[in-house]
Amino acid sequence: MSSGHESLVPESVIIKIGNIPDTLIFAWAVWIFIAVISIAIARKPSLVPSKVQAVYEMLLQYITGLADELIGPEAYKFYPLFIGLFIFILISNLLGLVPGLKSPTSDLNLTFGLAGMVFLYFVVLGFRYNGIHYLKQFAGPKLPWFLFPISLLIMITEVISFLTRPLSLGLRLFCNIFSKELFLTILASLTLTFLFSHELKDNIFTLMPLLLRPFILILGLIIGFIQALVFMVLAMSYIAGAVRMEEH
Repeated sequence: MSSGHESLVPESVIIKIGNIPDTLIFAWAVWIFIAVISIAIARKPSLVPSKVQAVYEMLLQYITGLADELIGPEAYKFYPLFIGLFIFILISNLLGLVPGLKSPTSDLNLTFGLAGMVFLYFVVLGFRYNGIHYLKQFAGPKLPWFLFPISLLIMITEVISFLTRPLSLGLRLFCNIFSKELFLTILASLTLTFLFSHELKDNIFTLMPLLLRPFILILGLIIGFIQALVFMVLAMSYIAGAVRMEEH
């Protein structure tokens, strides 16, 4: 049996291989799916691309173009990270829309893991590109000596804001995807309850959960795409701030 918020998502298939969490299993499945599709497209490229190849190429062009705009000449070094983050998060978000499956990104451990990875990476980049001067971002504007308390307050605020980045990054993704999973679960439970209830079979409200489900699926599709995009863009902006500190 799963514990915590996982127990609120009975629609998901609880898969256990030894002590490996089901979230990890679904995450591996997503990576395997991405690898298989990517290899299949790369092995048979065509001058007249198929629909799948065209979507991939359009997606890659958009991501790399956005990275170039935010980061500049150094952006090409981070293409694999941004592409991998976006595709993995997007497919993970959409996986929960398939009846019986679960979005790995509805697990707080996974979203915080991704956010922590991005956080550590751009901090390392910040020191690599700027050295000890990377800490200057916490100093704030230069003020007269007698305004030292204000300078100290600004510094503390900047440090807190910096350290909460992984928290907001992981929590935003988790809350949006988990709420989507929860809505679908509630609607599925209500649908089953109403369909098998003799007392309510003649009530027009019996059909409400069934009618609402397609709208929640569409909303889940939109949320899944937007949240993958937001996570990737924030990762880009953090790395841009580390690489191009003087310009930011």
